[in-house]
This record gives sequence, structure tokens and C-alpha cells, in this order.
Amino acid sequence: MRHNHLLAFGILVIASLLLPACTQTPTPGEKIVPAHVEQIEGTDLKRVTLTEKAAERLDLQTAPLREEQVVRTRTVGGVVVASPEGVGPGPGKVWVRVLLTESDFNQVDRSQPALILSLDDDEEDGDEAEGLSAEADEGPEVDDGEDDDSAEAALYYVVDNIDNRLVLGQRVFVELSLAGTGTPRKIIPYAAVIYDPQGATWVYTNPEPLVFVRQPIVVDYIENELAILSEGPDADTVVVTVGAAELFGAETGVSK
Repeated sequence: MRHNHLLAFGILVIASLLLPACTQTPTPGEKIVPAHVEQIEGTDLKRVTLTEKAAERLDLQTAPLREEQVVRTRTVGGVVVASPEGVGPGPGKVWVRVLLTESDFNQVDRSQPALILSLDDDEEDGDEAEGLSAEADEGPEVDDGEDDDSAEAALYYVVDNIDNRLVLGQRVFVELSLAGTGTPRKIIPYAAVIYDPQGATWVYTNPEPLVFVRQPIVVDYIENELAILSEGPDADTVVVTVGAAELFGAETGVSK
């Protein structure tokens, strides 16, 4: 009789161990959800958590947001000029005039020197190829009625011309520094930028493995496959560069 009681007890123990394992086994045809989406409290955003296989299938790639000083320049045409009275900016100096639209004029950082370059691309003189540094100047006084280019804004740069390398009327290239040069800016690969249906710009951050959160950004300009931001995550934040569109679709139900 005691033997039967021990046998029954042993069967119950084995059954209790097997039951959880059986309940964890997926039933035939059960679909494994590749992404879990949950609302982030207090926001309109959601947190997307992928399975390892889903992340591998999407071939997700990431890169850190970096912050560094940027150099912004624009090269335009200019001409060596003097005032109507023939008076230049000083002994051994000449003016170089640049005509710009009002929009372009407002982008120039006039506190930075410009670089005056020869139009001759085949110039063999190394010093000539390096260009001449020029500082912004008020330029000659010209009556509005005498300025044929009054529809454009004029910038003047004064150049040392002791060796007479520049002559009046000569056409040159002028490399201008634009606003924002030398200031730290947030930079990400342009591939990381996604646009919602309203045209707003976003990135997906990767705060922990397999977890992705959408964050708004403001793109200042695009240059050489890089997006320079005026607003965005902190430096070293990891952002998704490949697979962001798929994450957006998983979060919002909007396909790319």
C-alpha cells in the first residue's frame, strides 16, 4: 500500500515539472510577433522592441550622433573694383566686389575673411593657387542711381595687392565663409533621417539592445550625405541608419 502511495507521489512531481514546459511550447501555427510596440507614458510616441531575429532580418545598422565644428563655405564670382573717383581702399590694396541675392547675402559671415582665387585653373604658381586672404570692408561709396546691380546686395573685400597680382576689372572666384562656421554642430548620416507624412523629421534612437524610440530633429542643411542639425539628440546618442523606415512602419502602421 505504501509503495502505491510513493508511486503516485512520484507521478505528481514529474507532472508538475513537465506542465510548465508544455505550456511554454508554441502551438502549431502560432505566429511569433517580431515587434512589440508600447506607448511611452506622457507622450504621443511609442517604444518599439524587436526580437533578435527581426533585427537580423532587417539588417538594422546604427551610428552615434557626433558633435563637431563645421566649416561652411560658398564660392562665388567677384570682380576687382575701385570707387568712381578712382580712389582705392589704401596704398597697395584693392577691393573685390561680390554681388549676391538678399538670401545669400544674409548667410555670409562677414566677420570671417574671404579667399580670393584666380579664375585660371591651370595656374602653376603655388602661391596663386592658395589664394589671397581678404577682409570685409565697407567698399566705395556708390550712388544708388549709378549702381546697375541695385537689385542685388554687394559685399566688398579689401585685398593686399602690393605685387599687383590683381588688376581693375579682373574676374575672380571668392570663397566666402557662411554663418555657423567654427561652431559645434550635431551631425548624423542623412540615411538616419526619416520624414513623417506631414514632412516632420525624425530619427530612431537605440537606448538599449533591440529597443528603439523615435525622436524629433530639425535639419539645418544637408552636405555630403550628412545631415547637420539645429536641434536633435545629445552627442553620442545611437541612431538607426538602416531600417528606420521599417521601424516607423511598425510603430505607426504606415508603410514606407
